[in-house]
Amino acid sequence: MEDRVRAALSGLPGVALALGGSRARGNASPDSDYDIGLYYESPPDFDAILAAVAGLGEVIGFGRYGEWGPWINGGVWAGVDGVKVDVLLRDARRVREVVLECAAGRPEIHHQVGHPHGFVTAIYAGEVAQCVPLHDPHGLLADLRALTDPYPEPLAEALISRFGWEVDFALDTAESAAGRGDTAYVTGCVYRAVACLTQVLFARERRYLTNEKGSVRLAGEFAPGYPEAVERALGHLAGDLPAALRSTRALARDHLR
Repeated sequence: MEDRVRAALSGLPGVALALGGSRARGNASPDSDYDIGLYYESPPDFDAILAAVAGLGEVIGFGRYGEWGPWINGGVWAGVDGVKVDVLLRDARRVREVVLECAAGRPEIHHQVGHPHGFVTAIYAGEVAQCVPLHDPHGLLADLRALTDPYPEPLAEALISRFGWEVDFALDTAESAAGRGDTAYVTGCVYRAVACLTQVLFARERRYLTNEKGSVRLAGEFAPGYPEAVERALGHLAGDLPAALRSTRALARDHLR
């Protein structure tokens, strides 16, 4: 698939191509999507991108520049031999600015469609750190990757400080709502507590967290029992909200000590 992607997209002017996601990390299943980062300094004509992806397979959907919000520039989904290929657009100049801010200990979090916890800007650093370059004729990806390895200590400290504090805050604010049976609000607070705790666990290991999706399972690689404890805590949300909060507090105590 990588060769087909390279052949189809490398003709676009001034782009670099990178394999990302589970395929790049080496823990993909046979039916996992192919996540392709298309990095540019000057945005190619979007219709030219569409045509290039159509050369791979059937285009399933797409978002033009800016249609998916400020942090996911846009992209194209295609079906290729029964496997989904996602081509996601990345403005290399903005990525460089954000990665430098993260390396200095100034990550941010923003609302972004498709990211229920929020788009933590360290995602950009993680994507370039973990990707497998497929096409980088001008060294664009190589330059970005050099900013992320080794993992910047100021970034780890900032993520642990910011999100570690929020775990207890999210659970404290849910207490009265649990007593009123406000399942929706408590569910949101418990999810946020878990998402923040997962950020802390990754940062402690100096590992980049690039997506909430699958992050709890991945954290189990260095936090034994964590995915199972999260499942137990979330299971209480169906009928015992106070128990969900107690279980999540216990989870935080076990992994923040």
